[in-house]
Formats: sequence, C-alpha cells, structure tokens
Amino acid sequence: MGEVDEDLIISVIMLNLDGLMGSRFIENGNGTIKDVHTGLVWQESYAYIETGNNISWYDAQDYISKLNQEKLGGYEDWRLPGRLEIQSLYEIAKPFQSRGKTFILHIDPVFEFSYGSCFWTSKTRLSAALGFEFDMGDIHWYPKGSLKGTVRAVRNDWQPRLMIDPGWAEKTKGY
Repeated sequence: MGEVDEDLIISVIMLNLDGLMGSRFIENGNGTIKDVHTGLVWQESYAYIETGNNISWYDAQDYISKLNQEKLGGYEDWRLPGRLEIQSLYEIAKPFQSRGKTFILHIDPVFEFSYGSCFWTSKTRLSAALGFEFDMGDIHWYPKGSLKGTVRAVRNDWQPRLMIDPGWAEKTKGY
C-alpha cells in the first residue's frame, strides 16, 4: 500500500462531510467529544477557558500532564494533536456562534470556544512549535516560549481513512 498523500487528506478534511456521512461529533457527557470521522477523542473545553490566557508550548505540556493526572473522561493518555489532527476540526462552512454573536472561528459549535484561535500542535522544529489558527485556517511556526497559543487535547490514534467514503476511493482510482 502506498503512502497517504497529505494534501489529498487535507482536501477531504476541508469538505463539510456531515451531509454525506451523518453526524460527525458525539458528546460523551464526561468532558470529551468523539469524532466518528477520524476515531479521535477531543477535550470538549480547552486551556484558554481554564487559564484565561494564551500559554506557551512549554506550558501546554504541563497542561496536558495535568489533564492526564486528573484523568479527564477517565483517560490518562491525552496529548497535543498533530498538524493534520487539529486541522481535521477546521470547518470552513461553520463560523462559530456563541452568546448571540458570530465569530469567524471555523469549528463545530459542539466544542467550547470563547477566545484564542491559535492552537498548539505536537509538531516542533528546534525552538519552534507549529500552531494552527481557526480564524483563517493558517499554520505558523512560533517560538515555543511565546504566549501565542492554547490547547485542545486529543487522544486515540488518527485514522484518516475513516474520513474517506469507500465509494469515493473507488471512483477516483487512477487519478
């Protein structure tokens, strides 16, 4: 089997697949949300709500450790998401609505959101870490010590194949 083309996966992710594949997110009632398209389990809340500030990538590691010690949702294997994992939550067709206002933060309203659109990822390079921004869908490298991001923790293994309809794969064979 060949390697997965990341650009192809991102193209599929950016589509709003709710109409094709049914309801995407399931609230588990324990502070977690299951993504049936990827197999990932996400933290419902995020660090900004709890701290009131953006945090550094280093502080994000401590935040993840705290979630694991507290066993959020009964689990202790929380981690920072990878680039493709956090990007899988970006939904261009869904501006975020809260308290009667519409914000240009493209994430499903099942997730808690108040402020802070840049989320840290596990991807690092020397003294920098990659952040993903839900307002524009951009990725940027930031110094690990900068107070530029926040955290939405994830657990389970990334299964991008769950996002691709088997019929679609057959129809596009050979392209």
